[in-house]
Parts: sequence; C-alpha cells; structure tokens
Amino acid sequence: MRASVIILSSAFAIMCWAADTHAELMRGGATLSSVSSVVKISREGNSLDTLAPGETLYIFTEAGEPVAEIYVKDVFSDVIHSEPLPDAVARQIRESNSILIFSNLREYGDFIKAFSIGSLESFKDFISRYPESELREESQRIVDGLVYRPYKIRGTHQAFDEFLIKFPGNYYAGRALKRRDELRYLPVRTADTISEYRLFLNTYPDNLHVPEVRERMRAILGTYRETTLEEVARYPERYLGKKIRFSSTLHSALPVYVEGPGVGRKTDLFKSPRNTIDHLNFQVREGDIVLWRLFASREAESVVKMIEESEKGDHLLVYGMVFNSLGGAPWIDVDDVEKY
Repeated sequence: MRASVIILSSAFAIMCWAADTHAELMRGGATLSSVSSVVKISREGNSLDTLAPGETLYIFTEAGEPVAEIYVKDVFSDVIHSEPLPDAVARQIRESNSILIFSNLREYGDFIKAFSIGSLESFKDFISRYPESELREESQRIVDGLVYRPYKIRGTHQAFDEFLIKFPGNYYAGRALKRRDELRYLPVRTADTISEYRLFLNTYPDNLHVPEVRERMRAILGTYRETTLEEVARYPERYLGKKIRFSSTLHSALPVYVEGPGVGRKTDLFKSPRNTIDHLNFQVREGDIVLWRLFASREAESVVKMIEESEKGDHLLVYGMVFNSLGGAPWIDVDDVEKY
C-alpha cells in the first residue's frame, strides 16, 4: 500500500505562501509513514522552530475534514514525528489515499473548507465563527480581495476610483490607488506637452505622479530660450523655428489674425494659416510694443482657459515657437502661459 503524498493545489499553496500571519501559526503538508502509523511533518519551508515534544497538531484532509489530533514525539533536524495513530485511522488514511494537511490551529479545517468554497460569504462566516483566530487577518484579506476583484477586472481609472470611494479601508486600497493614478497619468505622459501636464496638475493635484510631472515640466520649460518681447518683435527672423520664452502683459484676446466664421474677410496682410475653430488668437504687450500674432491651440484647454480668464494687464510668461515672420512680425504658436 503506497504512502499518502502531499500535493496541495496551486491556489492553496499560493495562499499559504502569501499569508502574513502570526509567527506562532503553523501549517503545511504531512505524510503517513508507509511502514508505521507515525505522521511525518517536514520542517523544510515550515516555521516549526518553536515546536516541542508534547505539543498538539491537528491533521486534516485536503477537504478540511479532521483526521486526528497528534502529539509531537520527536523533533529532528529535517522532520517531526508524531505519536502513532490508531491502526484503524492509519488504515483508513492509506485506503483512501488521503492528502494530509496539518496545523496547530483546530479551526484550520474550517478555513480550508471556506477556501474550497471560495466565496465572500464563506470567509465572512469563518470570521464570525472565529473572531479571535490567528487566521482572521488572512481571512479578512481574502474577503477584501474578493471585493476588489470585479473592480480590478474592469480595470479603468473610474473603476478604481469607485472602489476607493466605497472601500477606503480595504487591504487592496493602496494597489487600487496606485493603479488609478497610473492610468490617469499614462495618456498625459504619452502626450508629453506642457499644457497637458498643467491640466493634469490642476485636475489631479494629489496624484502620485505629481512630483514626476513637475520634474518633467521643468525639463521641458528649460529647453525654451529666454528672450524679451522687444527682441522678438524687432528680429523675428532670428527666432524662426526656435522655442522661446518671454515676459509680457495681456493686451487682448481678439480674433484678428485667424480665419473663420464671424472673423471677417482678410486682406493679404491679415491672411493667416491659423483658424478660429482650432486656435485662440491673443495679443500681448511690453511697454509700447504689441505682439498681435499669438496662437494657442484649443486642444490645449488649460492654456486657452488661462488666457480667456485673464484680464488686460495681467503679467504672463509666454512659451512658444516662432513659425513665421510674414509682414516683418513674429507669428508665434504658444505652448504654455504662466501668470506671475
């Protein structure tokens, strides 16, 4: 007659490995000797250093049914031997080819049963029956995982946000927060524009990626050459195709140099490659010099909003690129503005 072999299901093995339970909790696999009725428990991979002769262990089948209580007889370097089981019990184990599981907790069999059912209710029932058990923390973690699972499957930042609102104390709230913030940040990082980063900061000021966003913004803004409004106005050809930044005050936000409905027919001098549907045309000044041909893309919502909500005379730091010098004046695509 062959000895019983311990083959825990992969899911159960993972649960045992992942548990973060009290140091005195002991559990694992056991075998019945093929030549005697002694139960052998391997010390390898088990926290059995404090186990001493005379202590009680409980033996269960893989279905969680109790087999016997055993007493530790001998503690060797690699294996622990129990007192011999009654012959009838040993014979039944051999005949049924039972897989044996041991623990020093009497309620461990009911934990195995709850795990085999795998439902929220089964673990809640276990917790209510054994509120002081060393397995309570792990059982609650499993409950939290079952609650978290449908939101994780949905996998959208809206789903994770809903989960965090409903279950802020859930064990997996930290993971949900990290994943939600990551999903919100990824499209912004892909766009990699100042306007998108600024909108992100305004919309999600508590996002975990805010420090990274600020660092990236500093890196991007550092690539803009500092100059003056007067310098750009006098020598636009010098700045063609270059990224620049300069200080100014808001003069107006008028559709003077854009094409589109309601703007009016333009002469050759006023013809523009930009239109009012896609761009906001605004004007800035410094002293007596006014730059009329500044264009903010309406896709950069945060930039457009800042300009539209600003008042005449507000101080603005403008970031942009001169793309044309038609008429001896700079035509500037604006990437960002800052109030100062």
